Amino acid sequence: ASRLSDRETVRLIFHPGFSMAEKVTDVSGRGVGMDVVRTNIERLGGTVDIESVPTKGTTIQITLPLTLAIIPSLIVGAGNECFVVPQVNVLELVRVRAGEVNEQITKVKDAEVVRLRGELLPIVRIDDVLKLPKTDKTDGVATGPRPMSIVVIETGHRRYGLVVDKIVDSEEIVVKPLGRHIKGCTCLAGATILGDGNVALILDA
Repeated sequence: ASRLSDRETVRLIFHPGFSMAEKVTDVSGRGVGMDVVRTNIERLGGTVDIESVPTKGTTIQITLPLTLAIIPSLIVGAGNECFVVPQVNVLELVRVRAGEVNEQITKVKDAEVVRLRGELLPIVRIDDVLKLPKTDKTDGVATGPRPMSIVVIETGHRRYGLVVDKIVDSEEIVVKPLGRHIKGCTCLAGATILGDGNVALILDA
């Protein structure tokens, strides 16, 4: 015991048969141990670890594969495709009326920004980032500026507006990993199958 590090000592709790009960009886000290917890989590491809500091507290960290994650998300449309934005990154939705586009959307050093409550927020156009084919949104009729749907996104200390064609819906999705051939695309975090059976790519904020 004297040769064990603090970390190794704490991990004794994962040892089969380990009990915190002073005396093991027919009803005391025979619950589901942490070894069963670790075995089942590892069976799913995850990990469990524990850190404990006397008089401070204990932290148990469970990590599960992304394929098991179910997250609330916002479904957006761009071109003829649907994409998913995790709601944890969504601050608000902004609709810029057609008549206000020229007033609220401007450029600072060749970068587009939107005026939002007195602040300038950089905007990113999803069709430009993902190089989506441009769709004819005017049906052949010459028109002025069209309304803009902007998803205000926060990630870390950064905020920006994601310009999309439309806001489709919000729903909880099951995250699926990307195939090997598109794992190199840093804009994407995974994929999901929507309720209508179509596949939607999950955007990495």
